[in-house]
Amino acid sequence: MEKEKKPIYKKWYFWLMIILLIIIIGVGSSSNNNQTTSKNTYKKNNNVEVVVADFSTMTRDEVESWFNTSKINGEISDEYSTSVAKGNFVKQSIDANTVIYEGDKIIVIYSLGKEPSTEEKNALKKAESYSKMMHMSKQAIYDQLTSEYGEKFPADAAQYAIDNMQADFKANALEKAKSYQTTMNMSKNAIYDQLISQYGEKFTKEEAQYAIDNLDN
Repeated sequence: MEKEKKPIYKKWYFWLMIILLIIIIGVGSSSNNNQTTSKNTYKKNNNVEVVVADFSTMTRDEVESWFNTSKINGEISDEYSTSVAKGNFVKQSIDANTVIYEGDKIIVIYSLGKEPSTEEKNALKKAESYSKMMHMSKQAIYDQLTSEYGEKFPADAAQYAIDNMQADFKANALEKAKSYQTTMNMSKNAIYDQLISQYGEKFTKEEAQYAIDNLDN
């Protein structure tokens, strides 16, 4: 008697094939989803290409403007250099003409000039102290720094200090003028002469005139 055949769905290899097919479809779907997500993330984070400029031809203000316009996370920094003059371009962290994306970071470095000696640094600190505490003129500070009866710094250290100090000498002249007006009751003409005198405060005529123009009447 001939043995009755089982329906195919009751055979073990049929279900094995079904299971394998489900696994294959699932893996393929997951891979496609991952690729789609990856592409979407790429487009979201790196949507716009930007070609890096040659910053060596730009001023600091122009570099800042380029950062803002190109939507780049830019930073301008300064460092001492023995070969590049103060204020000039030194280097950029990403070469010109490189393709990057919005939000990427670039650092552009400018020169502080040659690193000052200890003597020059000390002279600078003294100069700024005389300006802030005593409201002295540029010439008076230089003379005090180099004087045998003052700070006794060498001329080159004193000149470095004068060239690099942060000071508003018009404001200094005005403070001196106010002092003469309130403590010594001097006239504006006398104050002006004292401000510009080589035996007095040694301010420039422009600085002295600014002080006089801004004194209380």
